[in-house]
Amino acid sequence: MLQRWFGPKIHARVHYFVLLLFVVGIACSKFLMSMGLLLGALNLVLDASFKQYYRRWSENRLLHFVLLFYLLCWLSLFWSDNWSEGFNQLRRLTTLLLLPLIITAKPLPTPNKIKGLLSIFLAAVVITSLVNSIAFHFFSKELALIDIRQMSLFGSHIRFGILVAFAFSISIERIKTSKWYVLPLLWLAFYTYESQVLTGYLAVFVILFGQLIWRYYLKEKFIQIYLLLGVLGIVVGALFYYLSRPIEYHETCPTNPISLRAAWSEKSKLPFDGLDLRGQQLAVTLERYLMSKNGCASKTGLDKLSAQDINFIELGYADIHETKGGIMARLHGLRYQIHHSSNPNDHSLLERLAYWKAAREVIQAHFILGVGIGDVQDAMQAQYDKQKSELRQDRRLRPHNYYLTTWLNTGIFGFLFLLALLYFFLKQQWHYRQLQGFLFVLVFAFSFLIEDGLETQMGLTMFAFFYAFYSRRVTA
Repeated sequence: MLQRWFGPKIHARVHYFVLLLFVVGIACSKFLMSMGLLLGALNLVLDASFKQYYRRWSENRLLHFVLLFYLLCWLSLFWSDNWSEGFNQLRRLTTLLLLPLIITAKPLPTPNKIKGLLSIFLAAVVITSLVNSIAFHFFSKELALIDIRQMSLFGSHIRFGILVAFAFSISIERIKTSKWYVLPLLWLAFYTYESQVLTGYLAVFVILFGQLIWRYYLKEKFIQIYLLLGVLGIVVGALFYYLSRPIEYHETCPTNPISLRAAWSEKSKLPFDGLDLRGQQLAVTLERYLMSKNGCASKTGLDKLSAQDINFIELGYADIHETKGGIMARLHGLRYQIHHSSNPNDHSLLERLAYWKAAREVIQAHFILGVGIGDVQDAMQAQYDKQKSELRQDRRLRPHNYYLTTWLNTGIFGFLFLLALLYFFLKQQWHYRQLQGFLFVLVFAFSFLIEDGLETQMGLTMFAFFYAFYSRRVTA
């Protein structure tokens, strides 16, 4: 019908526009992602080339893995008790079904259009990161941005960190065609460093290491590969050594909470017995900050603080090292958590360890089939109660490990199926020599270890889009 009014290429043009909506939407807009799904599905219906769609779908073996994984999630509903939650989870997972069907139903665009599509994606990530940074540094009070990890305004800071890493990888690939790509490369590297997102650091590291290993392997430079692996071993060893060392403060005067309480009321409007702006116990934040600053948790030490120091304490910075930003600030925070593990609340590493412990116990009791897609939250809550977990009710969350979440949803069969899905995708990318597709799924495979990567619309759309896009041979 549309072809009579707009010409024979209208559906191909609409399809390309849908792809543009996705690459921009995953960076900054849930609305554009939803519009992409709606418009993409409508375009397929109006074009009505169903035989061609079926042929392309039947030829795409990687698509079959996604569809079977989605079907397995549906089957798990039958051994769930909470059907309402199960249907809610399946509704969200519909993106994992529809988006690959939409993308693979049509032929890939021409190489020039693919290059343009990835250029738009790169521009969207760079512009979004610039907006995030400007908002945090110049409008933090107006936007009530307290923590550096709130810098991602349009979605999860974790998911955006992965997008930044993928855009970083595209910039590396394009430097050989234009030296101007060094500018987005440097900016994205700086943004990752400043954002203090652990998943972002991991993603950029995987990208850099993967890029080098890939190139050296294709050139059969195996000595360089061994040297890289050696350097990796040294870095990992040094990291574990750094994290294993307790944080020791040099005390310069006796701790005096009474004098500290009185002196604090003269410095700040926040109550001493209340919470800082991150929701932490202010008295604890103040004492830790003073010990890291001058070793004197009393009025004497507090009087030596500047107005900037008081502001840092109010914002929830519990150590002078955390105010310096970057990866060392993040590692210093992790180091403190490891050696002060009595209270896991509001400590990302300790909370994850508690989540994983609870999930492991539930899995042991439901090893074969899991608990079903509708009962994960209920089973986790029951396990927290059984363990008498120290986590607050608002911090008793899902596993934050998608492999464990999948096992809870669908049992060991779903877990193994997820591993197969990732493995065969990596194998095909290697066969096609598609570096970006290989690195994309490698980053997700690692991020699944510390995040429920497909539990949000942004994460689902990111994964489903690039999985479907690179499920075929891409030339650009």
